[in-house]
Amino acid sequence: MAAQTRVACAARGALGRLRRAGGNVALGLIDQALLSGSAFVLTIVLANVLDINSFGQFSIAWSFSILIEAVFLRGLFDDGLPATAHRIPKSLWPQLRLGLYLSSLLVSAVLGLLLVVAGLVIGAVGGAAGGLVIATGLAIPAVRLQSMFRRICYLDGRLPRAVASSLTYCVALVVSAGLMIALKLTGAAAAMACIAISAALAGSLLLAHTIDLAWPQTRIFRGSLRRLFRNGRWFVATSLTYWIGSIGLIPVCGFLIGLDASASLRILLLVFAPLSQFCATMFSVRLPEIAAELRAGRRSAVAAAARENAVLLGSIALAYGAMVVLLGQRMLALVIHGQSYEIGTGSIALMGTAMALDAVWLGLALPLFATGRPQRFMLSRIAGLVALCGVLPLAAEAWQVVGAVAAMVASSAASVIVVVLTNSVREKT
Repeated sequence: MAAQTRVACAARGALGRLRRAGGNVALGLIDQALLSGSAFVLTIVLANVLDINSFGQFSIAWSFSILIEAVFLRGLFDDGLPATAHRIPKSLWPQLRLGLYLSSLLVSAVLGLLLVVAGLVIGAVGGAAGGLVIATGLAIPAVRLQSMFRRICYLDGRLPRAVASSLTYCVALVVSAGLMIALKLTGAAAAMACIAISAALAGSLLLAHTIDLAWPQTRIFRGSLRRLFRNGRWFVATSLTYWIGSIGLIPVCGFLIGLDASASLRILLLVFAPLSQFCATMFSVRLPEIAAELRAGRRSAVAAAARENAVLLGSIALAYGAMVVLLGQRMLALVIHGQSYEIGTGSIALMGTAMALDAVWLGLALPLFATGRPQRFMLSRIAGLVALCGVLPLAAEAWQVVGAVAAMVASSAASVIVVVLTNSVREKT
């Protein structure tokens, strides 16, 4: 009875918070819809115009670019930003903004340059993937600039700027992809170049808002970066375990099963991309708000916020998964022609289950991310990684793509079980 009461209170609290944050949530959803919509269209176009092996190569390169941007760079610079920013006066935020732009661009440029050099070496020895590696290297700093601009917009509560950046990205991607097809440059490298050009144009909108920037004092700059990097190692580690159990399976499946499996898994993840983007929107919108609310809050406030977000995101994920199971194959048949991907109702249902579990995990994790304590959730992600490594080799060999998705379900379930158990222990102590 007590558990039912807590769930009911969490549901009412989540709906109340959602109503109060309605304006920002609406803009956040528009922002994410533009990004996910453009990615969806590009992926569908590539799935139709590229042969399945080329599309598999692009999917592998995309997954590694996500590893660098969404795991490493975002973990270092973005995820801990709300907790760090709310520890200094807002009058110093202009210095924080410019310091973040400069430092994140420097790190991403170095990583991108290393990939460009590697691509040149691969091309020099006759490797076919040289152009794709070079294009990926160019995309990394461009995507980092766009991502940093949008993250700061969310921190400042200026979501119209984030929407303008995403709209610019969407338009630029459509135009560049159209030119790619018109000029018959349909290859994995050309597709990655479209992403690089579009992200650079979207990120360049920060030049219209230089009035909000100020050259950082050494003390402010070093202190903020030190705090970001100190917590960032935990954000990176947590995100890395998540990447291994989801997007990271694209190259793993390419190695274990074949490039056609990588392509099929990429399509499956694409089907659930709107759900992932919605959860990312809620995370980005709620993170600064929860950071401010919980900065001086009690442990009970953190636990209540975790339950509210878990109920909200989990319920939405279940509803979305049910809809995709019913309509997913019909939708894919309408937009993909001439290629054969290993996607059935079973793999779609399993992917929906994995995504629903991940949504619950994210809801439980959000408050501790807001307070800069992601290390408390590392145990749950390590448990998920252990489950993945135990299930994946056997399941992939026995059931191919369906087996790989089943391993994702096992990983997500283990993560949720461990985090619920550890939270229960903390609430009692």
